[in-house]
Amino acid sequence: MSNNVGLTDYSPYRLDRSKHSAQNIISKCIGTNKRVLDLGCNRGFLGMLADSSNDFYGVDNSEACIRIARSFYKEASVMDLNHVEALPWDITFDAIVFADVLEHLVDPYLVLKFYFERYLEEGGEVFISLPNIANWRMRLRLMLGRFGYSETGTLDKTHLHFYTYKTARNLVEATGLEVVLEMAGSGSKILGRIIERVPRLRQLLAWNILIIARRR
Repeated sequence: MSNNVGLTDYSPYRLDRSKHSAQNIISKCIGTNKRVLDLGCNRGFLGMLADSSNDFYGVDNSEACIRIARSFYKEASVMDLNHVEALPWDITFDAIVFADVLEHLVDPYLVLKFYFERYLEEGGEVFISLPNIANWRMRLRLMLGRFGYSETGTLDKTHLHFYTYKTARNLVEATGLEVVLEMAGSGSKILGRIIERVPRLRQLLAWNILIIARRR
């Protein structure tokens, strides 16, 4: 969704409409008639996938991505989330999304806490997606002594943090949020179906850790 690198460059990430992708799952969980803040919105992928009754507001540090996102979002603005600052809109939101962005930030705890405390409506929800470093592919690579970085994916070269389900929950709960649901994202139809049938395998099979949280 957003790699938060380069103020003018496009992100190498692409829209994924597959049923089990993190993007698709989050867009469906948002529901309808919501005002949504998408932090690290890339080209506005969630706005493309979610129900059209929602009003999306997005920020990203890529000017090129924001120009495209404005076609799908009510408002979109260039911001670098590493410089925590007030939004350009004096409103609050029913949903705040951090989709594959926190792992790119110097201080994800500070960013998560700052924005939900100031901009989340009472009763609103926070949607978080993080790469799962403990999935089977990463475990196999480590067994073989391989830890090479790449342009996208779990070992994206711009990732500053790596998460398991346990450490992702710890991050979210440390900010004062309550985890109400944990899910799994997968770019594989087969693995997605397995996770649906046996949810406890998500720690091993999920590509993305998905969390929905609310204020305590």
